[in-house]
Amino acid sequence: MKRKCILIFIAILLGGKFLLAQPITEKPFYKNPDAPIELRIKDLLGRMTLEEKCSQLNIWHVDDLNTADNVVFQKVLKNLGDTINNGMGFLQFDTKLPANEYAANFNAIQEYFVEQTRLGIPAISNGEGCHGFVGNADQSTVFPVPPLLGSTWDTTLMESVYSAVAKEMRSYGITHAATPVIDLLRDPRFGRSDEFLGEDPYHVAQMGVAAIFGLQGRSAMIDGNHLLACAKHFAGHGQPEGGTNLAPVNLSERVLRENHFYPFEMAVKKANVRTVMASYNEIDGVPNHANKWLLTDVLRGEWGFTGFVISDYDGVNRMVTRQHACLNQAEAGKKAIAAGMDFECPSSWKDYCFRFLPSLIKSGELKESILDSAVARVLRNKFILGLFEHPYIKTLGENERLEMQKKNRQIALKAAEEGMILLKNDNHTLPFKQNEIKRLAIIGPNAGEVHYGNYSNDKSPGVSILDGLTQYGKGKFEVFYSEGFKIYENDTTIKAVDKTPEAENRRIAAAVELAKKCDAVLLVMGGNELTCREEWAGHTGDRYSLDLLGRQNDLAKAIFDLEKPTAVVLINGRPLSVDYLSEKAPAMIEGWYLGQEQGIAVANIIFGKVNPSGKLAVTIPRNVGQLPVYYNRKPYIHESPYITGEYSPLYPFGFGLSYTKYNYSNLKLDYKQIIVGQPVKVSVDVTNSGDMDGDEIVQLYIRDTVSSVTRPIQELKDFTRVHLKKGETKTITFLITADKLQYYGPGMKRIVEPGEFEVQVGRNSTDYLSSFFEVISQK
Repeated sequence: MKRKCILIFIAILLGGKFLLAQPITEKPFYKNPDAPIELRIKDLLGRMTLEEKCSQLNIWHVDDLNTADNVVFQKVLKNLGDTINNGMGFLQFDTKLPANEYAANFNAIQEYFVEQTRLGIPAISNGEGCHGFVGNADQSTVFPVPPLLGSTWDTTLMESVYSAVAKEMRSYGITHAATPVIDLLRDPRFGRSDEFLGEDPYHVAQMGVAAIFGLQGRSAMIDGNHLLACAKHFAGHGQPEGGTNLAPVNLSERVLRENHFYPFEMAVKKANVRTVMASYNEIDGVPNHANKWLLTDVLRGEWGFTGFVISDYDGVNRMVTRQHACLNQAEAGKKAIAAGMDFECPSSWKDYCFRFLPSLIKSGELKESILDSAVARVLRNKFILGLFEHPYIKTLGENERLEMQKKNRQIALKAAEEGMILLKNDNHTLPFKQNEIKRLAIIGPNAGEVHYGNYSNDKSPGVSILDGLTQYGKGKFEVFYSEGFKIYENDTTIKAVDKTPEAENRRIAAAVELAKKCDAVLLVMGGNELTCREEWAGHTGDRYSLDLLGRQNDLAKAIFDLEKPTAVVLINGRPLSVDYLSEKAPAMIEGWYLGQEQGIAVANIIFGKVNPSGKLAVTIPRNVGQLPVYYNRKPYIHESPYITGEYSPLYPFGFGLSYTKYNYSNLKLDYKQIIVGQPVKVSVDVTNSGDMDGDEIVQLYIRDTVSSVTRPIQELKDFTRVHLKKGETKTITFLITADKLQYYGPGMKRIVEPGEFEVQVGRNSTDYLSSFFEVISQK
């Protein structure tokens, strides 16, 4: 193609080599912000060399680089040689730098890509944001972990939380967030349990879509307050064999499609998520990082996903080293990109599998059209982000930053308050009666420490439960503290002498003596980040028991024997089989990890300033031997108990108490018989019959009574959070549409099968009103 241009050759000395600069012509079409994105992609892709295309699939991890030191900067550029001259897809810096230092580093590299490379393609910057930005020194907000966010059942709040996360990340300079996790938590032995929103596909899909809207915004283009969201880990990640990280997943296609795929499908179809991360596991013997059926046929072909797929850390290489499904790195790179993988993380042209792509294409082993498709997906996201027009970081002013942090702390507090779950409250133990307490004992291994969970910015200061109650009690009552017990599993900082039975007995005895002198006791127990975490580099985090670690039950028994007003707050990352506490504790709250405002939130809840409203988004088992114990199970062949215990869980999915009481009545269906495709309106009256205002989470489940393929005993299909003043009644309505009745039939296609359906509406998955309607074939 002929172009009128003036060729100016600029020689740039770099590492002993001269580079040929881009000819100066009229403005290239791909740089026209008003042109359609697909045409911009086509134009740019047509100008790129093979090496430039491959560089767009590269992630550069920039370690310890301070671009203010020009000598170091030039040395790095020299060592990279031609690689950097071809551009880069992703940049990964140390995100714990102060914002101004990160901006200086990033902008210097970005300027090189934009101004000094032939095509001037800017790079995307990556960061972690599971429940807050993991970066910006001590200035990013730590929100509660996903299990607690899931327990709010509040999609509006969810969007607000991740809008705040997005703004903090984007204002720092991050344009890609490796979040949200929308896998289903089906095995709580898994050390990564604190990354999951819950166990149910519909619930996780709704909350996950809200998170993506918060991260990306709701427009087709992503503005300066939002960034690319990454739905992960696709797929089956939450039900690994043995509850162990990186383990295979042996599930049928039907189970995958009806459960584990569903949140990802909704993320694509409803929220237009721009990136997806593949999971480490395999499906039917095929590693997910090389599974064409998964990444191309389903994700792109069936659902219409147009973004890019990124590997989990070292996921492509592990097909060689761990799964033994590839002979070498070249084969792994070829299989991965042919299956639909676009980015290998981490990547480097020196060490990882995608470095073989140019030679594979030149030898004819890999079609360049496959590479072109991957590069187009990367470029599409860069255009959607507006990076070609706004490639550089603009940091916030100090006042604007402080105002943002103040606002975000309030969102974190609201989330913590909404997500706490009141599991037990005998004899109205809670809220504590402030006028009857002069001395409050705070006891337990998690009382005096701030626990954020994994993938958190642990440098951000937080309010411990002890500090929160001390602050709350000023001028009202005194607060006293005793540790009571140390959780020392996986903790190498605790001395051996502190782990002996004698040391444990002393701590328990000291806690009991303190409690004797106080009017009420708050026990803060559970686990911590060392006992529930992602396994990597030898750091264990999976468990084969879900019981409380150590002698926490002994501590609890000694306190309960005093017969003081006592409440337990659990701080933990996974569901725990707290049978003893469930039986003996006067009151108990599941708190998960509450984020940086945890102490304030707990004080507000236990003294009744806030009425608890959280509901479990994951089932709590009686014993690890029950697993799997998720609620939407298939019917048992028989309903007899185990020899030593019940089949039923300790606390069912959707469960959560309140300081007030809600009554359900007058369940109505507007039709008792419908034709296929016709909706059914469901209504129910919910009354706050107690003496305190509060929020109730009304849940709708459906059961297909007879089906050609066995179906779960019940499936969540809708929910809503409603505020009710004391004495108030509201009529809640749901619409059951055809998609809520569909399932994968014998031919593995979604169908609505004629027959009877049971509608269940209530406060949780075991306590509800029910009615029936019939679907008939259209005549």
